[in-house]
Amino acid sequence: MLPSVKILIFFILCFFLFVLFGPFSFNSSKLKNEPELHGNFLHITDFHPDPHYVNNVTAVSRCHHKHLRIEEKPEHMLKGISGPWGAPATVCDSPINLINATFEWLEKNWKNQLDFIIWTGDNSRHDNDEKIPRTPIEMFRLNKFITEKFLKTFSNKKKHAPHFIPIVPSIGNNDIYPNNVIGAGPNELLSILHEIWSPFIPKGQHETFLNGGYYYTEVIPGKLIVVSLNTLYFYDSNTAVNGCIEKGQPGTLEMKWLNDVLKKARRNGMKVYLTGHVAPRAKQYTKSCYKIYGRLSLKFQDIILGHYYGHSNMDHFFFISADGIQKDNPKDDDEVLSIDENDLYDEVENVENDDDETVENQEENGKVETKVKNIEKYMKQLLRHYRSLPPLTEDNVKKHVVVHINPSIIPTFFPALRIFKYNTTEIKNEASDLDAPSRKNTFLTPLGYTQYFINLTHANLFPNVKPEFTVEYTTWDDYFLRDLTIPSWMQLARNIYDGLNSALWDKIQEHLLVGTRDLIKEKNDSFQKCTYSKCSAKGPEDYIASELTF
Repeated sequence: MLPSVKILIFFILCFFLFVLFGPFSFNSSKLKNEPELHGNFLHITDFHPDPHYVNNVTAVSRCHHKHLRIEEKPEHMLKGISGPWGAPATVCDSPINLINATFEWLEKNWKNQLDFIIWTGDNSRHDNDEKIPRTPIEMFRLNKFITEKFLKTFSNKKKHAPHFIPIVPSIGNNDIYPNNVIGAGPNELLSILHEIWSPFIPKGQHETFLNGGYYYTEVIPGKLIVVSLNTLYFYDSNTAVNGCIEKGQPGTLEMKWLNDVLKKARRNGMKVYLTGHVAPRAKQYTKSCYKIYGRLSLKFQDIILGHYYGHSNMDHFFFISADGIQKDNPKDDDEVLSIDENDLYDEVENVENDDDETVENQEENGKVETKVKNIEKYMKQLLRHYRSLPPLTEDNVKKHVVVHINPSIIPTFFPALRIFKYNTTEIKNEASDLDAPSRKNTFLTPLGYTQYFINLTHANLFPNVKPEFTVEYTTWDDYFLRDLTIPSWMQLARNIYDGLNSALWDKIQEHLLVGTRDLIKEKNDSFQKCTYSKCSAKGPEDYIASELTF
């Protein structure tokens, strides 16, 4: 065949292929082995599975035993009987049925639609029943149980793909023994947790975890990091450590490590989520740790997309401000924001040492008695916190960061979780400080979330029907937020207080208690018939983390 005829046939073949299949193209992300982005991620926290949970017993027994015969129960305890799927607004932990239902719902609805998972600890039951004391072996077995649930639910059977999407766990105060207390690593506790969580810890991070229980994961390679902090080294109830100032203290080493991670991320043009179990509050962290965390958060505000925590069970948000971290400190706010990356730790000698500080109401075993007895009072405190925000200006935005508390799976209220949506549209050369995705909707900016929950009052009526999570609210429809940038949250807080927007504030209060506000009020009305000192049963508010203050 003549060469000219061969060329003619080749072009004719190309023409027909073009007509049939369109122009030739290739997916550059596939060539680079980059993950396909769905624009969704999950934040889930505080499972507290309890293998000893028993249906149809009193909450005063921690849902473990038949405590009193029905006719002998005080009136308020009639409202505190465990159900097949959980005992909402009580001191009871999660039945295994609830844990199984949660993961089955996630697998059914979200398995192939998430880019990564933030999982912020407390994977063991509370040690709150003297008749069935929690042992270290049980605690680690429960951690392994939850770990295996994640691995099975989000396994990936596709060829040439990761075994599962990035999952970033962090250590809760009930993931250690005794609870709240953990010393410097390496130690046996961190070694065991490392063995359980090793599938989730990236190469190059294993030694860091063994030494301190913290690490980071590039959930979107080269673009987005999720930092898992060991917040127990900052926690005021951890009697084995002492703040973030003294040389060699675990908290000091972790803050220096975090500083280095944030510097490297900024240098490489990457964005960051800071995650952990115990949120940064003035009463939860030691003074030095709180102030240094605040300084780092403000210094790197442009690359930090969010601060996501658990522990407190209640759904809400609050702010860390330059003014707040500078209390009792002679330096002014501008100096906080102008600290050079390289000399951050040259400036912290003005932060008071924690040596002489004591933890209020702390018992010898490291447990802390709860102080929040009145949820309505806490809500008023939260409202005052929102009222204290300054006008929404560019300058004021740079002096604030917003911290999110995720609701829990444990039915302290109703079980809940969040699915976040974020911006996946990448535009090159977004280098302006004003275009930081924490301040303006750009690539990787969190756009909003949908909060899903199970109404256990309804679910417990149907013991043979596996409950499904349903939408409780969304930030778009209920809070009218266009995105989750710092200016948007500051504006929401101002909207709540300005003119006392009663409808919006009512929503915030209802969501804070994850749909159980009326149930708790009903129970509290019954509690008035006895005093806290003499009541055999505790109210649900006794179970809330003690250090809720601003």
